[in-house]
Amino acid sequence: MQQIDKISREDFLALYEPLMKGYSESFKYKLKTDQFLANIIFQDKDQTTIENLHSLTITEIDPYIKSFILRLLSVRELIHCRDNNLPPDLRTIWDYVANSITAISTEYTISSIGSQGFLSIPLYKSDKSLEEFDFLRLHIWDDSLNEYMDQKKCNDFSIHSHTFNAKSWIITGKVINDRYDYEKDSEYSAHSFFEVKYNDSINEVNQHTSKAINKNVNAQLTQLSQEVHFANGFYEIEASKLHKSGHLNSPFCSATFFSFTGKEGLGESFVIGPKEIQESEINRKTIIDPTNLIEKINKQIGQ
Repeated sequence: MQQIDKISREDFLALYEPLMKGYSESFKYKLKTDQFLANIIFQDKDQTTIENLHSLTITEIDPYIKSFILRLLSVRELIHCRDNNLPPDLRTIWDYVANSITAISTEYTISSIGSQGFLSIPLYKSDKSLEEFDFLRLHIWDDSLNEYMDQKKCNDFSIHSHTFNAKSWIITGKVINDRYDYEKDSEYSAHSFFEVKYNDSINEVNQHTSKAINKNVNAQLTQLSQEVHFANGFYEIEASKLHKSGHLNSPFCSATFFSFTGKEGLGESFVIGPKEIQESEINRKTIIDPTNLIEKINKQIGQ
């Protein structure tokens, strides 16, 4: 594992708020303040070791503190590996994340269905500026989630781009990533550009309703490739590049860690959909208990 050995009090305090954005609003009333936690973790020192943090996850009886430290370990390691082009130990990071979720009640975990039918669980969000934007999520695909989505709408509006550079690490399963290009205003256009607008959400990290509105700019799509990525694999989508993702692992789960970052440049976010549709609304179930899916993944990876 490419883990860094120590963490400073200063780094911990900088990570506190972005990590808190990975939990529900009600979690904030259960966890201690950043300074209180810093005193528990660092005592009278300016830094501590990763080994000491590991020990705290075993000895700490407060489930909220335990969950937070596990999340801290997972996010810090994943960001370190991403930013230094190192291969992350996905099994260890998965264990951190899975245990951080199951250590607390479901109500404290944000888990909603994304526009492409996967369960999205935010882990970390730093958004002080677009250039330093950093967002990490856990994505899970499973057949049991299909009942929560209109599958036709999901398919119609699955091709999209991102404002930020995106990277995905496959924990388990078979994840597909299709890449596309387009030509505007072609006489053969079957699609149009859509703008996605979100409603006011109970939590700013995962919206629970979105509306796709036709911009009446037609586009002819060309599929460039179809990739299949397996456990411990990795793929990347540059900002502004069109793609859609899914999985080929039914009846088993597929799961990935997904990263958005503005550190590598910014692009344009848009969605492509059928040009004959003028407006389409997608509703997402706000909270879905991920416990059974985490247990299913643990069995898949042989825990």
